[in-house]
Amino acid sequence: MSGHQYLQNGNSLFCDDDVDDDTFLKNSRVNNSSSKQDEYLEQRQMYEQKRKEIESRTLNSSQRSIGLLRETEQVGIATATELAKQREQLEKTRDQLDTINTSLKFSQRHLNGIKSMFGGLKNYLSGKSDLEPSKTSPSSSNSSSIASPQLSADERYSSHPTTRLRNDPIQQQQQIPGNVNFNKQLDRNLDEMCDSLSRLKGLAIDLNGEIESQNDLIDEIGDKVENVDAKINKQNREMFKILGKK
Repeated sequence: MSGHQYLQNGNSLFCDDDVDDDTFLKNSRVNNSSSKQDEYLEQRQMYEQKRKEIESRTLNSSQRSIGLLRETEQVGIATATELAKQREQLEKTRDQLDTINTSLKFSQRHLNGIKSMFGGLKNYLSGKSDLEPSKTSPSSSNSSSIASPQLSADERYSSHPTTRLRNDPIQQQQQIPGNVNFNKQLDRNLDEMCDSLSRLKGLAIDLNGEIESQNDLIDEIGDKVENVDAKINKQNREMFKILGKK
């Protein structure tokens, strides 16, 4: 009687702790699947974060490049403006040399007249005769300068080919919104960089042409200076000869 009860109690204990095989395998598969899914989500988040960092660095780099290109354009435009002002000064110098050259021609005529009148009287010159040529020379110079019309500074500057660069659309460019798609924003940045490089190329060509033109103008001024200097020295020697000086 007591042995029968012992067997019943033993079976009851084993039945309470026993787990079905299918249930055990099912729970194991669920745990493994959940672990793999968590790992996949973690990797996906990591890759997404890296992608965002790369995109951010790429956009920042393109924005810095745009900023540098804009600064370069501003420097180029400022250089073109200074070259335009320099051309104005060079042309003014050239015109003044032309006026001086014209005045020297009139002075030479007066010297020739003096030499013909007083060729035999080297040691005697009338003070009045000496002052008359000096009075007539400035009037000739003034008439020469009046006869040649001069453009105003504004007209010269506005008509210069490089002044069109003042209307360059750099300041009118719109800022790219920060909430646009990465690809669209990057495309816009690249397009703006291409446009800026194209403008810089045209600016460089214009500056090079302007510099070469001004170099020719400087050479022309140099020749005129030498011509004027030679005429002045010649007239001084002739004047000293008339006055009997060595």
